[in-house]
Amino acid sequence: MTALRTTGRPAATTGNSPGRLLQLIRSRDDWTRQQLLAETGLSRMTLFERLDTLFRAGLVHEAGAAGPTGGRPAALIRFAGQGRVVLVLDLDHHTARVAVTDLTGHSLRERELPVDIAGPPAEVLTTVCEAGAALLASGAGETLVGVGVALPGPVSPVTGLLRPATVMPGWDGFPIAAVIAARWPVPVLLENDARAHALGEAAERPGTTPLVAVKYAHGIGAGVVLDGALLCGFDGAAGDIGHIRVTGGDPAGSAAPVCRCGRTGCLAAYASGYALLRRRGVTPSPSDDLAARVAAAPDLRAGARLLGRTLAGLVALVNPQTIVLGGSLGRLPVVVDEVAAAVRADALERLTGDLEIVASTARHPAAVGMAALVTGHVYDPEVVDAGLRERAGAGGSAARPSGR
Repeated sequence: MTALRTTGRPAATTGNSPGRLLQLIRSRDDWTRQQLLAETGLSRMTLFERLDTLFRAGLVHEAGAAGPTGGRPAALIRFAGQGRVVLVLDLDHHTARVAVTDLTGHSLRERELPVDIAGPPAEVLTTVCEAGAALLASGAGETLVGVGVALPGPVSPVTGLLRPATVMPGWDGFPIAAVIAARWPVPVLLENDARAHALGEAAERPGTTPLVAVKYAHGIGAGVVLDGALLCGFDGAAGDIGHIRVTGGDPAGSAAPVCRCGRTGCLAAYASGYALLRRRGVTPSPSDDLAARVAAAPDLRAGARLLGRTLAGLVALVNPQTIVLGGSLGRLPVVVDEVAAAVRADALERLTGDLEIVASTARHPAAVGMAALVTGHVYDPEVVDAGLRERAGAGGSAARPSGR
């Protein structure tokens, strides 16, 4: 069973299929035909046939001439990524961030709108898809290659479907991808929001591995990225640290709080933004400025310490190079300080001596992470080759990624 998902960063590779050749071309900005011959070991005729297939599919293009070589200037071959975009739907408990990004996850246009993730899934998806459609319509000369959906629940790495999630009643088994693909006939990928954040944070820090990223807002979730691959777990629940039972969070003699999952004593029942608001008699809603409401609360410090103690166990298991704290609460200096102190107090010094624990500086890491997943899938060599074969079998001469 697949337990890892890659970020989709292109890596140099050899191979004789058009998809493998495209992967090689994507690994850097400029290639000449001679350089590709040397790198792949293909015959001139085979290489030119593969390139011709990619040219006709609109997947590569010539981009001027290479520098002086003493003879006729060689044409540069580049991946044709210009104008190709990804639609990202990042759904939180009470907010949706909808963005059109380029293939690297750079946001071109975006919008934030209120949602209730506990509401009927069809209504929520209609709302965010209409916002996405408006953003796509406002662009020009763009080709949509895929849609990435980040959700506050576990996503199976095998089926790609959302698993049962406490905060999303009625979503289990709902055909999210099929509903979206009916509007846009492109690949639709789902991922847990905290793990999407982790991929985005890893992209901001190339070479940092292992990296642990925490999304701390209304809920608490984490993601682990190792050598560019995202740990998903056996059934898509890796990083669900909010439902680890913790001790030491109760005042003397008080009962452990009941979590929304139905158990008592979960980290989220003590420390999540949802729990912090409810203890103040506030019903969480899209209008909340969560950080402003709880930033000065003493139980935020206590919750952050419990989060740090929970992460200390993860540090002992994973031995990360960096922990990035994100989300509206995770970025707060008081949270970073308390988490860092608790991690260093509970984990061995040899694990924490060089460990970096920092606040996220990324504006929308989930968009970067989801764009990486979508791009990695769309331009996976096997997917590219299958698309080219399908078009050839249908009598088509081009195999551009479909989109509108």
